[in-house]
Amino acid sequence: MTAATIVNIYGQDDSFWPVYGGADAGSAGVYLGQDQVKGLFDTPTRTFWAQGAHQSGGTMKAQWDEIRDISLGFHVLTGSSGRATEDILSRFRRAFDYREDPWDHDARLARIEVITDRSGTRCLDVQLYEAPDFNPGTDPIKAGYGNPILPLRAGQPNWYQDDVITSWSTTATSGSGTITVSNPTDQPMKQKWIITRGDWTLPDVSWEGAPGVRVPGVDKLRGRDDRDRMILMPTLGAIQGGATVDLDTDKELMVRDAHDTNLLGQMPVPGRYFLYVIPPYTPDTELPVSVTGARGGGVGAMVQLVQPRRWSSCMGLEL
Repeated sequence: MTAATIVNIYGQDDSFWPVYGGADAGSAGVYLGQDQVKGLFDTPTRTFWAQGAHQSGGTMKAQWDEIRDISLGFHVLTGSSGRATEDILSRFRRAFDYREDPWDHDARLARIEVITDRSGTRCLDVQLYEAPDFNPGTDPIKAGYGNPILPLRAGQPNWYQDDVITSWSTTATSGSGTITVSNPTDQPMKQKWIITRGDWTLPDVSWEGAPGVRVPGVDKLRGRDDRDRMILMPTLGAIQGGATVDLDTDKELMVRDAHDTNLLGQMPVPGRYFLYVIPPYTPDTELPVSVTGARGGGVGAMVQLVQPRRWSSCMGLEL
């Protein structure tokens, strides 16, 4: 357990910078600046309101998250790192860029990591959106000190933790069981199903209830009771090699086979596709799954449920 908040930076160049809290803070020659931290907490959110001709007040009609802009200032000096200030300034600047390296197929953005006792580790991927503010007013090499202020942007504005994966499997050619789903975060969860070969039936249920006690039930917004709703998937054979159902359709096709071929047009019930994400603060709930036509010879079939963990703040908000 940590004694206080810890902030680390993981650079796009695979460098590591412990900048606040913990025994290693500043050991690489970079410290988070006092009163130079903006934008780390609540996700920037907008709402849309409408007012009827004879309405007293108004009604909120929509809510969405916006791009998160962050400003972080850092004190750069030799300290215990043993490196020259010039070297530290150069290496730290290389830790951030305006985009992923298009020539490196394994490239990723820089990452801010925040660790607290209660909330554990939460991360945010960031990139520069304009030039850093670095105007030292003197020779930073001679002074042995620099104070760059980095304008960073998170296109995905919510903090994330490691995905939680639950699964169900059978060694028979058919079977049924349950798979555990939960969402302890303050954000709706866009889950992902990964299935092997066979004819699968997967749950797509509506939810109701207060935070912490939500259960499958009536969807108030749609005016539907889909607590028992199931989706029949297309037959998956050797050609398809399996399939993925991803509710995060901003990034991927909703239903695709192992070769990224769109399967939505092959759904056995035309127009019947997945509707429901998992609400915030949903406790452990068992949902039914079943398969027929799985591979024989004891191979069977397996389904995995990938459950992202997204938070609107770097700490707190647990029930």
